[in-house]
Amino acid sequence: MLSLRKLVMIGAVLVIALMSTLLSARETSIAVVVNPGNSIRSISLAELRNIFLGTQQFWKDGTQIVPIVRAPSARERDVLLRRIVHMSELQFQHYWSKKPGRAPIVVVSNGMQVATVSKEAGGIALVSTGDLHADVKVLRVGGYLPGAGAYPLRSSAAR
Repeated sequence: MLSLRKLVMIGAVLVIALMSTLLSARETSIAVVVNPGNSIRSISLAELRNIFLGTQQFWKDGTQIVPIVRAPSARERDVLLRRIVHMSELQFQHYWSKKPGRAPIVVVSNGMQVATVSKEAGGIALVSTGDLHADVKVLRVGGYLPGAGAYPLRSSAAR
């Protein structure tokens, strides 16, 4: 018969294994999507930063870039702030309030992002991989597609 101490240890191991499984299931990749007519296939984090800060305003073919972002507190926006522009929400809002020119289009859902990117020739957005549609093209980021182990745009889905 198992002692109480062994039962507690087995229980602790099971809890840790369960928590690890739940945490990894909550981690999702955030895809960078563009209009399907865009010829670009891959993008770097530095290029994404320039795009979402408005310092790069045109694609190589001369098409104006149209950044589309989620409203504050969305996972995709958190990834944009933490992993791409390295700003807090307040810093990002302040940056765009002082910057002349066209600010990113703000939408409330991934569906609205996908719809806008599919209609705007220069559209680009960050979309949860669970909300991808054939109406947009997924870019490699740093050479990796979402789901790859080294893919740089992951989000904790614990919201």
